[in-house]
Amino acid sequence: MNNILEKYTTDIERVFNIGVEVLNGARSMRRISFELKLLAINGIIQAAKIGNNQGQSLITLSGFLSDLPSQIAPELNNLKQLTGVMAREITISSISVRRLTAYLLSLYKSIEKNNREQGYKMSLNDVNLLKSKEIKEIITSNAFSEENRILKENIIQISKNNIDVMNSINDMFIATQGTINRARQTIERIKRNGFIANYMGSYISIESSYLAGGRQKFSGLVNHIKDMYAMLIKNLEEIEEKIEEGDFLLKNLVKSGINL
Repeated sequence: MNNILEKYTTDIERVFNIGVEVLNGARSMRRISFELKLLAINGIIQAAKIGNNQGQSLITLSGFLSDLPSQIAPELNNLKQLTGVMAREITISSISVRRLTAYLLSLYKSIEKNNREQGYKMSLNDVNLLKSKEIKEIITSNAFSEENRILKENIIQISKNNIDVMNSINDMFIATQGTINRARQTIERIKRNGFIANYMGSYISIESSYLAGGRQKFSGLVNHIKDMYAMLIKNLEEIEEKIEEGDFLLKNLVKSGINL
């Protein structure tokens, strides 16, 4: 039992650390969004200096690009909020597991005391205190002496407390899985906007190639856009990897012995 609880605590701490890492990653991407906007504005200024139809097309393309950061920013804020919720949920789960550990120890000692005092003994080897179904059987058991009513009532109350905490832990794990799924969907939307930014950069490169000296003027802009896109995708993929790890751990925690 102690080994299972220890693994629970270790896994929960890992999920919490993942939440913090994801939160930091989401915060760092705000800078990428801001730099994309600055690059787009620079493109508009450069295109305005050309002053012909091709310049107008470049202004239009750069204008589309400058609008993208305003679309990405709310998604980044949403991702930051979701990871903050995830960290809070895991913190609550961690506290609940510590409470469960204390309740289980108290229940274990109370049953041992009852066994010492009664001729009929409940074998702790036959009871899995990490399964709420088996704890419910303790509540209705006739293995407790009516003579020591206080001890019996304590065992019943502690058993009920255990069941309540087990339910809250699993409910929180399931809620956190929902938070992770929403974060995953948000990342996909950010990726799509990032792809559009990269696509616009390619079109700017094509349009500028028709201008005398245009490729040279806009090559720096296009390269910066591609660099920003690559950095955005890299950060998102790192976040996704951490989220997938957290989701895997949570699924295992839900499938484990507690509350089954």
